[in-house]
Amino acid sequence: MPMKDYFYHGQAFGVDADITNPGPYKLDGHAKCALPDGKAGHYTGSHPGFTMPSGLSHGACATEVDAKPEDKNGFFRTEVRATVENLRVDGKSVLTVDRIVLGMVTVYRRGWYDRPGPHARRTRVLPLDCSFVNLTLNGTPLPAPLPPPFHYSADQREAYLAGDDPDPKIDAEVRQAIIGSPSRCIYLRHFGRIFFGEWTIVPGENWHSVHQIAMLRFAFSSPPSGGGTGGGTQGGGTGG
Repeated sequence: MPMKDYFYHGQAFGVDADITNPGPYKLDGHAKCALPDGKAGHYTGSHPGFTMPSGLSHGACATEVDAKPEDKNGFFRTEVRATVENLRVDGKSVLTVDRIVLGMVTVYRRGWYDRPGPHARRTRVLPLDCSFVNLTLNGTPLPAPLPPPFHYSADQREAYLAGDDPDPKIDAEVRQAIIGSPSRCIYLRHFGRIFFGEWTIVPGENWHSVHQIAMLRFAFSSPPSGGGTGGGTQGGGTGG
C-alpha cells in the first residue's frame, strides 16, 4: 500500500530548568518553538536571557524548526536548531559555556515506505552542526565527550540520510551514541552530574519513535537542587 501522508515532528528550546533551592525557579523551555500540526512549515523562537540570584543564568537563545515540503525526489526533511549564549551554572563548582549550538536533521523518503527490511519505515536522524564554544569548569577548559555522529562531515551525513540502504557502520555508531548516553557524564562531588549529547528515543503520537537530544544537561546533587538543560531538540516523523 503506497504512503499517503507524512507527518513531521520537530521542536527545540534554548534553556529548560527546574531549580528548587534556591527558588523555586522554573524555566519552561525558553525560546521554545515547535511544529503545531505535523505539516511542513518554518517556525522560530527567541528569548533575551535570564538571571537567577544564584544557580543559573543565560544570555540570548534562538531556536528554529524548518520542515521542508516533499521535494521532487520524494524526500521529506526537517532541520531543528537551538543556540544558547553565555550559559552559567553555579553550584559548588561553576560551569560556563560561551555558546551552545545544537542541531538535528531528520529525513524520510516516500519510496522507502513499501521497501522490505527494518529501515523501510524508519526516519533517519542525525545531529547537525553541534558545538560548544569555550566550555569551562571553574575556569579550566572542559572537554565534551561527544560521540562520532556529532562530528560527521556534511558528506558523511548526507550519504547516510539519503541512501536507500543506510551505511551499517554509521547505523551502528548512531545506535551506540544512543545506548552510551548515560556514560557521557561527569560527576562532581557537592555539585552533581553533567551530561553531554544526551540522545534518547521517546514515544510520540501513535507510538512512533521521536529522537530527543539534550546538548548539555545538569542535575544538582546538593543545594542548589534541581536541574536543567542547555539546548534541546526533538525530531522524527512518520508516514501513513
